[in-house]
Amino acid sequence: MKKIFVGITGASGALYGLKTLQELSRRDFEVNLCITPDGLINLNLELGKDFGSIDEFITNFKLSNIITHDYKNFAAPVSSGSNPMDYYIVVPASMGSVGRIASGVSSNLIERCADVAMKESKKLILVVRETPFNTIHLRNMLSLSQAGVTVLPAAPGFYHKPKDIDDIISFIVGKIFDIMNISHNLFERWD
Repeated sequence: MKKIFVGITGASGALYGLKTLQELSRRDFEVNLCITPDGLINLNLELGKDFGSIDEFITNFKLSNIITHDYKNFAAPVSSGSNPMDYYIVVPASMGSVGRIASGVSSNLIERCADVAMKESKKLILVVRETPFNTIHLRNMLSLSQAGVTVLPAAPGFYHKPKDIDDIISFIVGKIFDIMNISHNLFERWD
């Protein structure tokens, strides 16, 4: 069973994180989840909900195969290179998180896991959600790309003629799955 770490930070675009979790929970993966307090706030804002905890969020969406970790628990098994995940995804990745990851600063478990991914040469995907990018954002993303990180802006295509917001979100999640070589039919391929 593949092990995947998913981090949700405080950037807008928490719906991308939700869709990623929904799709992963339908497959035979162990998903280790960490959500920052700002990430939970954005989930609540974007979903029109009032989840008081990550567990309430997971229960509400009937997500399975999810192991949760507190964002401040640096002793969590996922924080060590001796217990690596197959893939690490931060979706969405705030520019604050991107900056700290690019600098090697771990102020929470998500940033520590990103550091572990890089030092263990594991696949790390950062779904960045900001526009426009300033020069510092671009430098941080270049630094991460040069370190082997996949920087995936939440910038959907429209050639598949999306009919609703779920189609737009599915396009980005499909791109995440493409990078991880996970078969899907989340969007219609260019033909």
